[in-house]
Amino acid sequence: MVDFFEASRGTWLNRRAVHHLDHQDDEAADSNLVIEPFKNDDPAVRSICEALNINMIDSTGGARFWWESNIKKGVRNEDYAAVVIDVPNRDNARKGFLLRDVGYVEKQAVLSTYVFAEDGVLTITTRYDTNIGIERCWFVTDQIRMRVSSVQCLDGVAMTTYCTEFRCPTDADINAISEHARQIARSTASIGA
Repeated sequence: MVDFFEASRGTWLNRRAVHHLDHQDDEAADSNLVIEPFKNDDPAVRSICEALNINMIDSTGGARFWWESNIKKGVRNEDYAAVVIDVPNRDNARKGFLLRDVGYVEKQAVLSTYVFAEDGVLTITTRYDTNIGIERCWFVTDQIRMRVSSVQCLDGVAMTTYCTEFRCPTDADINAISEHARQIARSTASIGA
């Protein structure tokens, strides 16, 4: 999970389609997903582990997630944020628990299980009081992630979501590409002179 969080570091353009199966209209939207991993000495580890009665020594760290407007960069709303702590299985690092400060479906601290399949697909299962959330996430390339999820209530599936996420270049990335293009233009101009 530590490697997965680190590979996910940065800002992603999230394109999603949400299908409500309970007579609501479907939704489609874009947003930015910002992911910032941290180590196990972060203060969030202690507070979330204590809230869920988990020994913090078992944590390897975690990540902060923000969903923000892709039009108003940097405008963050804590209602669209989460902190997730990784507690891997001691015998099998491909399995473990994720501790989340506030659940996606029910707004309370929540414990999820995770497992990585042989092909790298991550499956996260979260059991709430009245429903189960299942999410799968994988990298198509270093620059593209896919996520699918469902919320299953006692009377069946209530919602499914499909997301394609594209890594956004940083300002430093854009400046480096621009400088490289200028160097190519200068060298091409000097050859033609």
